[in-house]
Amino acid sequence: MNTNITNLLRTLLGFALGLLLLASVASAQTSTASTKPNDAAKPADTGKSDKDEPKKPAKKKADVQPTSDIVGEDAGDFVVTSSIEIGYRGMRVGGDVNKYQSDLNYNAGPRMFDTSFLMKAKDSKRGFIDTLLVTSTGWGADPNGNVRIDAENPRWYRFEVQYRRFKYYRFLNNFVNPNWLFSPIPAPPNPVTGLHGFNTYTHMGDFDLTILPKNETIRFNIGFSPERYNGPAYTNYHNGGNDFSMIANLRSQANEWRFGADGKLGPIDWTFLQGFRRFKDDTIIDNGVGINRNASTSVAQLTSFLRQEPTRGTVHFTRLSAHSLIGRKLDITGRFIYSKTNSDSTYRENFTGTNFNFRITGFPPTPPNAQPNITNPSFYNIVSNAERPNTQGDVGITYLATDKLRISNTFRVEDFTINGVANFSDFFSLTRPITGGTRTDTFSANNLQAFKTTDYRKYQNTLEGDYQFNPNYSVHFGYRYAHRHDEQTLTGFALNSNSPTLLTPEFEEATNNTNAVFGGFRMRPTKNWTIYFDMERGTADNVFTRIGNYDYTNIRAKTRFSPNRKLHFNLGLITRNNSNPSEIAGVSLSDFGVDVRSRIFTSSIDWLVNPRIQVSTGYNYNWVESDSVIEYFYQVPPAASVFHPQGHALYFQRLNHFFIDVTARLNRRTSLFTSYRINHDNGQGNRLSDPTGTPGNLITSYPMSFQTPEARLAIRLNRHLDWNLGYQYFNYNEDGVLRAFPPAGGRAQNYHAHLPYVSLRLYFGRKE
Repeated sequence: MNTNITNLLRTLLGFALGLLLLASVASAQTSTASTKPNDAAKPADTGKSDKDEPKKPAKKKADVQPTSDIVGEDAGDFVVTSSIEIGYRGMRVGGDVNKYQSDLNYNAGPRMFDTSFLMKAKDSKRGFIDTLLVTSTGWGADPNGNVRIDAENPRWYRFEVQYRRFKYYRFLNNFVNPNWLFSPIPAPPNPVTGLHGFNTYTHMGDFDLTILPKNETIRFNIGFSPERYNGPAYTNYHNGGNDFSMIANLRSQANEWRFGADGKLGPIDWTFLQGFRRFKDDTIIDNGVGINRNASTSVAQLTSFLRQEPTRGTVHFTRLSAHSLIGRKLDITGRFIYSKTNSDSTYRENFTGTNFNFRITGFPPTPPNAQPNITNPSFYNIVSNAERPNTQGDVGITYLATDKLRISNTFRVEDFTINGVANFSDFFSLTRPITGGTRTDTFSANNLQAFKTTDYRKYQNTLEGDYQFNPNYSVHFGYRYAHRHDEQTLTGFALNSNSPTLLTPEFEEATNNTNAVFGGFRMRPTKNWTIYFDMERGTADNVFTRIGNYDYTNIRAKTRFSPNRKLHFNLGLITRNNSNPSEIAGVSLSDFGVDVRSRIFTSSIDWLVNPRIQVSTGYNYNWVESDSVIEYFYQVPPAASVFHPQGHALYFQRLNHFFIDVTARLNRRTSLFTSYRINHDNGQGNRLSDPTGTPGNLITSYPMSFQTPEARLAIRLNRHLDWNLGYQYFNYNEDGVLRAFPPAGGRAQNYHAHLPYVSLRLYFGRKE
């Protein structure tokens, strides 16, 4: 099934290309048979003379100029407009290649830049297809690609297909992600860095069919969405007293089917949708002995390893909605959604090795000492099941009080329960030397169960109003209230222990109320100047974390000013203050928490200098500060460890972004596009961490700069062919990271990349 679906998705691209080739053949044949643009439009010979036809007024010269209605090539009963751009990209990268691939992942090689194919029937009443549109972009040497197909006969059906492909590469040389000498991610080993890396592929598709799309009484909908994910990835594992780096083969897939209908019954518009989703995960580490982080023979070493985590799940969902306008004054909308998710998973781990220490009281029995030993075939096994029924419903009522005043209220309720059960078993076998031979001891635990239940319910009501003073001035305002209650129970055995450890039954209950007020205005002081302003102040809860409310204030403002039709100015400002106090083990809310503040400024100018030159430029600034109260231990050389009960984790961002795009038409057949973009983050500036201070602080940021100039020359050879020549340059520098984290920041992952490219764009249906 997996292979068939994948092949079907890949066939879509071939289908799109085939349509383009057919279009070219049809266009060429038609052009040969008819050199006059109006031949196809002449009526057939009926035996009548010209005198029998009514006289038509002669068209003016301006009436026969090319328009969107007559662009295209005749192809029998259809008119075809199409283009395809194919070419080749070169590449030369200096510096850190892995960082370049993790950021961009563009490769050298043939590339299909984009394609477009539009086929329209001359008479929509006769054919099976009235309109067919196929577009694609990013195939070949690009990390992402997509193709879209739209076919319809408005009277009978509309068929939409979208296929997307993503290449994800992430292999960074920092304290989280290591470089290991393992295929298929070759890189020099560096055990000082981190533990994770990815080189995966994702394929996604959507197939949607609408039957009777123009029928207002009833329309039928059928849909199918497959997903595929696979590829190698590194992971880390701690067991028996050592850490191991292993390569996993990630593999998962999902299929979703949908069917439903929508239409109109008297004054009521209604929709119905029923869906079924099936998903599975077959990630495996097969004989992935990996690299032992501590190679000393006195600590645990793996000699074989197998981990399997098969997961199977289903999701059933139903959605109903209805809408009606009563007396042109009262607008009512209601929606109901029910879904139920089931998941069954098994965690199986088999391994052998030497010198494992399982930290189980009384095992292995002494004497002799626990180490050295030979770890015979041993295993962990956890079988689990979880289900989550979820119900959501909302009702919205809008009252059109006057032509200027509109009042609306939306009430929403959400309720779900998560029931989970897990069954844990393990077996360990150790052989140790004794006088005159060896001794083997075993330990096992069987059918240790744990149960966890979460019940959640939330009510939310939003009241808002809009008042239009006149066409140029309006305001809106509102109030939101929410009440949440959730309960959580945990019983059974501790699954994070190798031996039977019975938990003390836990029960948690929380009730949470949130409030928010919001409002804003829109004004148009002059015909060419518009101002928007929004503000929201209040509290918001978090579903699964036992914390206090988010205490936030959000402000958004933007304006657009156009002195004339050729010049446009845009300015925007977004500010967010979010305080997130926390409670840990009964300690006061004021003692722990996170305080995040951000400021985002955006600006842009669009200027049509003259019919031949167009300029677009802008500057954006992102300012972020975060302060988290944390507990941490800090290692002071050579061996002292300092504990800070209330230290601070600080994060800083000072990101500047500038861009400019210039499009110039050099002559009738030649145009030039140039672009320059730069991102520069100053990060924490001159601030340095003081982990041993009172209070201690740990500062993080990511100071870097990233520059991207580009130029592209397009030459129109004839009405069927354009030649394009381009060059793009990337320059990334993170030397500031070394200054921010001395001396253990590692090496800077700087790189620069040259990407020249050349392409030909072939047109069908383009007029001179």
